[in-house]
Amino acid sequence: MKRRLLDLLACPSCLSFPLELIVEREEEEGGLPNVPDKPICEKWCAFTQSKPEDPDDCVKCMGLEVVMGTLLCRGCGSKFSVEGGVPRMLRAEDLSSKD
Repeated sequence: MKRRLLDLLACPSCLSFPLELIVEREEEEGGLPNVPDKPICEKWCAFTQSKPEDPDDCVKCMGLEVVMGTLLCRGCGSKFSVEGGVPRMLRAEDLSSKD
């Protein structure tokens, strides 16, 4: 999972934004070849944990892949795992059988 995704995600339980990312394992990959004219993220930079400001951070951020971790909602306390680079954001009630 790229940290860039956190600029687009809200908590499925309470719709709070942004989610906090707790990284357990991260791998380096090829990043952006050039520095963009402006930051790629619009609302929230999960790399710096702040409002996006410096496009240089985008090159560093896009070169990293979060393989294992946790997404935490500060609004309601929900936790969602990141496994194999995929955020698992189903709520418990979404998993229950609807007969």
